Amino acid sequence: MLYLSFSRAAALVAALSVVGGPVLAQENQVQMIIDRGLTDDLTYTVIYPNVLQSIDDGNAETILTLQHPAAPLQCDFFAVPGAADGWTAEAALEALDAPGIESTWAPNFPGFTISSRGTTRFASGPALLYEGRSDNSPFNVPMSIVHAEAVEGGRTYAIECLMDQAIAGEARVMVDFIIGNFSTRSDGQCCIDPTDTRG
Repeated sequence: MLYLSFSRAAALVAALSVVGGPVLAQENQVQMIIDRGLTDDLTYTVIYPNVLQSIDDGNAETILTLQHPAAPLQCDFFAVPGAADGWTAEAALEALDAPGIESTWAPNFPGFTISSRGTTRFASGPALLYEGRSDNSPFNVPMSIVHAEAVEGGRTYAIECLMDQAIAGEARVMVDFIIGNFSTRSDGQCCIDPTDTRG
């Protein structure tokens, strides 16, 4: 894995700092925030740019919820006890129940359909990835949705990022950065460049 220098990490997300408005003007103003699990019973590392704000969504299964202050962009991080023995991202991809997933999303995200599926990498290892689109949402705009998940230590970890389709192109760079730097362990370090294919 190629790790970014701080200045490279800042450059990677600087363009996204202006999604929905001129939030940050200079590259050196971008700071990475690292949120870690503090106990052995819930380990994780979330690394994200300070253009996103942490909020309490009231859900006990949510580790962290991040929102952009000026645009419909939100990422939720979950850790749920229980997972299949021998889980792998490849096997999860082969067994993906697309109709079941679509029916789960559809009540709150009308017209939700899975548009792509595959695997990706968290900082801690392989993860299942699927993407979808909806015609409407609780944000009152059509949304693009990215879901990534992995299993570690008997827990299923998942990231779900929701973004207005109108800004999805720009926001996806930030979402990929967040997914690529997420770890199911509490010792994750900043920062991995998810655009580097050299491994």
